[in-house]
Amino acid sequence: MTLLDVEAIDGYYGESHIIQDLSLSVDDGEITALLGRNGAGKTSTLRCISGATPPDVRSGRIRFDGVDITDEPPEDIAVRGISLVPEERRVFSDLTVAENLHLADTVRNKANTLGRDLDFRDDGMSTSDIYEYFPRLDERRTQKAGTLSGGEQQMLAIARALHQSTDLLMLDEPYEGLAPQIIEAVENAIRRISEAGTTILLVEQNAVAAMKIADRCYVLDRGQVVFEGPAEELQADQETRDKYLGV
Repeated sequence: MTLLDVEAIDGYYGESHIIQDLSLSVDDGEITALLGRNGAGKTSTLRCISGATPPDVRSGRIRFDGVDITDEPPEDIAVRGISLVPEERRVFSDLTVAENLHLADTVRNKANTLGRDLDFRDDGMSTSDIYEYFPRLDERRTQKAGTLSGGEQQMLAIARALHQSTDLLMLDEPYEGLAPQIIEAVENAIRRISEAGTTILLVEQNAVAAMKIADRCYVLDRGQVVFEGPAEELQADQETRDKYLGV
């Protein structure tokens, strides 16, 4: 079943045509990787899906679970079950790990849907399950987020998104700046999250690592899709990897 369907969207920063006739789909329960060099349009695509502006989507359609969300504001899209973990992680450095997670409870408050034709799909992942997935966060639950390592902050950002009502988890460069052993820990967490039923759209500059855990891949170049197919097919396609990924 297709959970996310992006159909021929065009995205603009002012008059700059950044996303060009881009189409992609993400099936329920799979890990889909969106790959490409710097400036290819990967992050801009995630912003279009999440409703963030810029870029402005001026044509095309974005459907989530069969509902057209193209013109919906980011707060409504989040309630529908799409969570974006940005490249900058954006944890609250002066709050503890536990307090950062508690913010998701505030977001999920039913009062946020009053007067809106929306409701949260579920209660999100429980705090106990969060700590089971990320035992390092359990060990540091009273520690301020600003004192965590880069890998721990990444885990916290992912955990906070999962603590909301999340059906599609979009991760923007989750391995950025992490040591190889920490990448492996984040990788394992992403696999477990996927196995538990959360659909994942992964943007990653580290194409080799992304292909290891992805079911399907899209490759972007200058805002356009230049490859789509199973991860194994991209791994075997050395010409495409050399030309668009440099790996």
